[in-house]
Amino acid sequence: MARRPRHAAGLDPDLVGARAYSHPAVRSWWEWLLTEYKPRYPVALVTPCSNVKPYTRSPTSRKIRGLLRRLGAWDGEAGRPERLEWLYLSDLLVLVPYERAEAYPACCYEVPPEVAVEAGMVGKVAEVLAAFMERGFVREAVVFLPRSHMALWLEARGRARRWPREHIVPYTIYRLDRLARALQSVLAP
Repeated sequence: MARRPRHAAGLDPDLVGARAYSHPAVRSWWEWLLTEYKPRYPVALVTPCSNVKPYTRSPTSRKIRGLLRRLGAWDGEAGRPERLEWLYLSDLLVLVPYERAEAYPACCYEVPPEVAVEAGMVGKVAEVLAAFMERGFVREAVVFLPRSHMALWLEARGRARRWPREHIVPYTIYRLDRLARALQSVLAP
């Protein structure tokens, strides 16, 4: 039985399934990623999107936030990561910075991972990461993704013109010690 998505902000019915890829807000998001978005840090933490929207309320995000606090990579006042860019790999929006995960359209869609591959998201991920590299934004990525998202990520890597240095961490929400070690290695002065 498929898990039922939970959307705190409400699901936009126009952002469900394959038709969501042609939605103007989604197209605008992709354009923003390619032309306007500038990560604050050259190191990215890439985690999966979630059926819980906004992603920041998911159990995985809560655990990672706690880990970032323990590592001194969390700005408690601003309520966001510091020293690294936290990006969610989205089945619809390609990449969603932590700071924008509660904003529309990131808060209000439902697209299963298998639809993402059919919709050509592999090419979008490759295009966005290559653009980040060409503009000098992301040099390294700590990648913490489950199987379905990792398959998308790896296929995109094979298609990209340029790709950041990777630290791939096996995904599990039960133990974050490997993720902690990878993050410590990239955040060390």
